[in-house]
Amino acid sequence: MIRELWDIIEDMGGVPDQWGDPVFHHHQGYYESVPLSRDNLYEFSPVSRGDRSVCSVDGGNNCIYRSPVDSLHLLRVYVNLFRGRKRLKNLKPLNAYLVAKDMDGYVECSLHTIDSDIPVTEREYVLRKGELGDAENAGRVIRTYLEWSAMKYAVEEHLEEGDILVKDGVLQTSVEGEKGYADALYNAVGEKGVVLVGIAKSCALRTTAGHSLVSAVRYLARDMDTSPWYYHPLVVNRNPDHRGDMSVVKYHPRSEYVFRTEFFDGFSGDKSEILGYLAEQAKDPLFLGYPYCLVDADIRARVSDEEVKHLRRAGGDRMDRTLSYRMRALDAHDRLSEL
Repeated sequence: MIRELWDIIEDMGGVPDQWGDPVFHHHQGYYESVPLSRDNLYEFSPVSRGDRSVCSVDGGNNCIYRSPVDSLHLLRVYVNLFRGRKRLKNLKPLNAYLVAKDMDGYVECSLHTIDSDIPVTEREYVLRKGELGDAENAGRVIRTYLEWSAMKYAVEEHLEEGDILVKDGVLQTSVEGEKGYADALYNAVGEKGVVLVGIAKSCALRTTAGHSLVSAVRYLARDMDTSPWYYHPLVVNRNPDHRGDMSVVKYHPRSEYVFRTEFFDGFSGDKSEILGYLAEQAKDPLFLGYPYCLVDADIRARVSDEEVKHLRRAGGDRMDRTLSYRMRALDAHDRLSEL
């Protein structure tokens, strides 16, 4: 069985004759691809001493109960603050329960927050089902809103001009109602002079020849792995819902990973210096080559299946018969998976 696997893997490998150029199928009229060239590769160095703080924000969510008409979720959003590799502050994460009720054509959402250092100004939401899907997806949408709001809070209360805010993911809106929250952050960043950077853990972009865009860039940079490097530009971006200037970055020379990295489109400073601050954070062996601020935020914001199972068991003791009947309508598959 293993030998057959090896044969298949060998057939899947190999260097293509032509990598092609970046291509963007979605909203293609907004993007003008820039042909791939080694001339667009730049080396940079980690910045070990400096006066810029680095902040990152991440969120997690998981569904505790679901029925055909409603659901209950646990949401968590975390903000951290570093200077170099030293943690400056420990902020209490936002924990909240979200009740989502499936109505005729829309979903009513009610947020019940638990003690946190991160303020929440909205607790009631109405989401259109056409874009949302159903009540079970509400947790992901509201968590996204809370992440943008938490980033705005971090800019206004904890960051100064020249500091760096790192978003988990790209600077693009995709879910219903998200643009208003993003625009509020963008305004705060502009007013305060904070540098906003988005780093995506994965990148599915392709080339015109059907290959992975990240793989194509890595192949161009195959002789540059003695130092961190970045590739720019990939594209001229005119999408009003996507405010990121895209690059591909390798933050540590010995890492196996490179990351799609986006600067907010209003940034006009030295990319190498900003990336140097993030490269200094990307030395932790826990995930070599990925800025530790994002590792820390991911771990502390995560809502694990084990945590949800514990809450599900604890909550089951207080359910009345009617609620229990509703929840049992959809959870037989989950129960079987636990065996």
